Amino acid sequence: MRTGRALAASAIVVAAVLAACVEQTEALQTWDRVVFSEIYYYVPGFDAHNEYIEIENAGGTVAFLDGAVISDEGDDGMPEPIFRFPGVQGGYDYPIWPGERMVLARDAVVGELTPDLSDADWEFVHPSDDNDNPNVPNIMHCGGYDQDLALANGGDGILLATGADTTTTVDCWTVVDGVNWDGVTDPVPIGYAACSDAEPAPGVPQGNCLGRCPGGIDHNGSSAEDWFMMIPSPGEVNIPSHPSDCSSPVESTSWGRLKALYRGE
Repeated sequence: MRTGRALAASAIVVAAVLAACVEQTEALQTWDRVVFSEIYYYVPGFDAHNEYIEIENAGGTVAFLDGAVISDEGDDGMPEPIFRFPGVQGGYDYPIWPGERMVLARDAVVGELTPDLSDADWEFVHPSDDNDNPNVPNIMHCGGYDQDLALANGGDGILLATGADTTTTVDCWTVVDGVNWDGVTDPVPIGYAACSDAEPAPGVPQGNCLGRCPGGIDHNGSSAEDWFMMIPSPGEVNIPSHPSDCSSPVESTSWGRLKALYRGE
């Protein structure tokens, strides 16, 4: 039978272990390597139902999306709509695991064109301007311009922030990642340490999308350095058409290795 002193010591050890676990699983932080990995903004025909964004945890620890925000408004531009993940900023209910990719659809429905986004991981929702799929969790409109997500076919950008600031404009120092394309005149911040974008990524032809270089490579210097044109592949690994599309080699810790490590697959 354990003595009172031994039980007290065990309790201290357990508390320390739990504290360490919490420390390793903090909510989304600016230095986390949760990045945009695919942007499909220039869809043929009527594209409202087919736009999507893909995010990827390219880091080595789990991050949490509770209360995080996504917007395409810049530092001093128009107050574009802001959308917020459910939960409280700093919570631990909505993890994104190392190597995991999530598809965020404007409308998680079967659209006029492929891809079919009805099984997306998340869906942007504006209460009075939307087609809501009740089977897909919502990223709710919480401020800024009063409309659903709308990615311009030319000259736009989008950012992911911790949620510490949800007002327009989103504080640059809360930005986790951002990307701009096609000569946008008011670029969004591309990271908390790089509030400007030296060079937006070139625009892509209709029916193509922007893909981040494999491995979640993020130089935080310019969008043009890390993005290339590709055929839309929501939820799948980005594969450059040409090796020269990415200026840095694919990282040694691949998505497949991370998935096997953290999910036993």
